[in-house]
Amino acid sequence: MADHLSEEERIEAFKQWWVDNGLKLVAAAVIAIGGTLGWQGWQGSIQQHAEEGSGVYTAMIDVVTAESDQPLSDDQKEQINASADQLKEQYGDSGYAHLSALLKAKLAIDANNLDQAITELEWVVANDPADDLLTLTKLRLAKVHAAQGDAEKALATINNQQAGKMASAYEEAKGDFHIMLGHYEAAYTAYQAAIDTEETGNSRVISILRLKLSQAKPVDAEIQDES
Repeated sequence: MADHLSEEERIEAFKQWWVDNGLKLVAAAVIAIGGTLGWQGWQGSIQQHAEEGSGVYTAMIDVVTAESDQPLSDDQKEQINASADQLKEQYGDSGYAHLSALLKAKLAIDANNLDQAITELEWVVANDPADDLLTLTKLRLAKVHAAQGDAEKALATINNQQAGKMASAYEEAKGDFHIMLGHYEAAYTAYQAAIDTEETGNSRVISILRLKLSQAKPVDAEIQDES
């Protein structure tokens, strides 16, 4: 399967995944959880430090959501990247810095700069994010590795991570990576696990998983079904 996709096709497929989980959705999610992540365990002077980080972060999100129907301009992208760098440098132990790095990774992917995206995502992983954010970041990091054609590294990125509520998404990703490697039995097992752990009830998601399951079906199983 991996041989059938050129590097450009893998990049385009991964970019489409990011479209489905786009910048505006990321911004909405980080607005919802940013406050909680930024305030955990902070008191006194540390709380003031978090407030300062919150101001930078809020300004960055304002840029992202200012014109929701329009693509970001180059100036807006520069503002977001500069704010993200400031948060990482001055407030690197806050949730705001972690979330801003995710936004910066998204912009890097839009620009076909997957190496930069990996740098940002690896920074989040290395800087002790909240558990749910770590789970999300590792999944996105794995998909970037896969987009670069390194399915082995993609699998290694998520194999030992506790997926929690993202179990179905993790299993689906594992199935995709196994397909790239030609491991159809492992892919079939992963897709079946993705269906079994899918909790949203989204009929479109389930249909896609079932389609992937049928495409990964081991030859022995197909022969048995026909007999």
